[in-house]
Amino acid sequence: MSILNSIMERPLPKITFQRKKMYRPSIDEAIYTYKLVNYLIFDNQLVLPIIHLEQTKKTWGYCLWFDELQSEGTYCRIHINKIWFCRQWFVNTFAHEMVHQWQWDIYRPTENPNYNRHSNKSLGHGPSFFRWRSKFAEHGLCLKRSYGQKRWFRHQNFNKC
Repeated sequence: MSILNSIMERPLPKITFQRKKMYRPSIDEAIYTYKLVNYLIFDNQLVLPIIHLEQTKKTWGYCLWFDELQSEGTYCRIHINKIWFCRQWFVNTFAHEMVHQWQWDIYRPTENPNYNRHSNKSLGHGPSFFRWRSKFAEHGLCLKRSYGQKRWFRHQNFNKC
């Protein structure tokens, strides 16, 4: 069992606690999560980007990509919400955004070098994104396009939300 499995299998906080969005990771926790997911799922292929913990609207997080290589050695920055229902929701969403970083940093230059994000949308939630679904499942994570809050509170299961 991996460390990710143990995080994802921990008992969830009570729903009243979750509704208050009491889990607020620090930047150190975000970097630790990034390094853990990078090691266990991506075999350390990814370069640590700038990570922004912020209050996001209408999204849990997003991977912002640039056409030029950034000074950190990646084409991306990860923006992630700073308040969460629970640690599991944070880890699962963060890993989702890391798949987008993999698409931009690893997949695009090697398998799709002529990619133009204005005319070709294949790097979103297409086949290159979902190729990671089984690897996520091995570590107790669920890879989906998006996660619904209402269904989460009813089922408390990433596969059903």
